[in-house]
Amino acid sequence: MSSAGHILDMLKRIRQNRSLRPSNRQKFKEDNREVIYNETYKENKASFKEFPESQVKEVVNTIRREAKAKRRKEFAFLALVILIVVAIVLYVV
Repeated sequence: MSSAGHILDMLKRIRQNRSLRPSNRQKFKEDNREVIYNETYKENKASFKEFPESQVKEVVNTIRREAKAKRRKEFAFLALVILIVVAIVLYVV
C-alpha cells in the first residue's frame, strides 16, 4: 500500500500553483508590474469629492435621527406583538 501516487499528485499541484504566481522578474524596461497585475491604471482610479465638515455632520445627524426613529417603531411593534401573544396565552390557559 504505497502512497506514492498521492505524493506525486501533491507535488504536481504545488508545481502548478507556483506557475500561476507572478514572477519577480522585470518584464519591461520600466517597472510596470502594477499596471500588469492590477485591473485599473493609476490614472483611472476613482477620485472622491471632499465635502465640508458642516455638511458631513448634518448628514450624519440625519442618519442617526432616522435610525433612532426606526428603532422606536420596531420596539413599539415588538411590544405590541408580545402583548398580543401574552393575551392569547392567558385566554387559552
